[in-house]
Amino acid sequence: MEDDLVFVLESGVEQKVNLNAYSWDADIIRNLCIKNDTVISSDRPIVVYGNMTIDSLATATIVPGTTIYFHSGSGLDVYGRLLAEGTAEKNIVFRGDRTDKMFDYLPYDMVSGQWNGIHFHSSSFQNLMSYTDTHGTFDGIVCDSSDVSKLKLALYNSIVHNCQGYGLKSVNSVVDVRNCQLTNALKDCAAIYGGGALFLNCTIAQFYPFDTNYGAALRFTNGIEDEDGKHDYPLYQMDCINSLVTGYADDVVMGVVRDSTVAYSYKFVSSILRTDSLEENENIRNVIWENVDSVDIDTVSGGEKNFRLVDRYKQHYDFHLSERSRAIGAATTEAEYAMPIDRDGRRRDDRPDIGCYEFVESAKE
Repeated sequence: MEDDLVFVLESGVEQKVNLNAYSWDADIIRNLCIKNDTVISSDRPIVVYGNMTIDSLATATIVPGTTIYFHSGSGLDVYGRLLAEGTAEKNIVFRGDRTDKMFDYLPYDMVSGQWNGIHFHSSSFQNLMSYTDTHGTFDGIVCDSSDVSKLKLALYNSIVHNCQGYGLKSVNSVVDVRNCQLTNALKDCAAIYGGGALFLNCTIAQFYPFDTNYGAALRFTNGIEDEDGKHDYPLYQMDCINSLVTGYADDVVMGVVRDSTVAYSYKFVSSILRTDSLEENENIRNVIWENVDSVDIDTVSGGEKNFRLVDRYKQHYDFHLSERSRAIGAATTEAEYAMPIDRDGRRRDDRPDIGCYEFVESAKE
């Protein structure tokens, strides 16, 4: 609905202030606690006020194509199990509920910190998020410390983007991340504090636009210090295969040993890393180093050249590969690491690319 307030000054000059308001024909959810196995679907938008909670004995299944809009201060707390399995054609979207604009060029949907994100608590295991898009949060996805003999989260073909805290934070948990885009977070795009993690054909890029004091693209360590003190968490595995890890800064990969007596294991294979180069060994194979000492002098200007669009001023990003990226055709073809399709559902060729997107020339799209 729209109308004008009209003011007529003593001079006879007329001024108008435009007023407009709108509403959705939406399903409104307030402080929902799911206590039984439930399928979440609706022909109308789903808007969440307060928290949506999945009880420890319940499984919530979200159907492909569903978009859930979270109001400011709202989030998804998972004590049980979340199955959010979209498709390449019908992603499941988790986003804020503001559909207006901060500025003419900047919708609130492109602004971080609009809602609280997804939190997997210590009792939650065997979660699956595939073809999902989580963006505009404080922390995107947080996995609490739990039994490392069980898989905490399988995150496949998904996006976690533009977070005012962490993108993906895993504390002493086991996460399996494949064909995913983890981009733009004020803290770290991906932070692994102990436990186990696999990043296979992922694009992890740190171009956070709203603050200059941003964290790493990828951080991994064998402990954490928080409000409860210092905790040692053995890092049994941190494998980064066929993945593109880059950003604005000269060094966006941070591996830290907090205690040399605690397990600290990692592997980088056929990946692009924007960090200081290291000699190859059994844990580092076929890595392309993207730093000021590399032969490719263009890397001095930042990792933007890998992507179609990085516009820090209007916050527009397209993390598909550009024709200048060295990721094209550089992934390993070892069978154990094969990912036959990319994040868009596009089949990879016999010379697959590093990262979650297979390069396609614009003219052929």
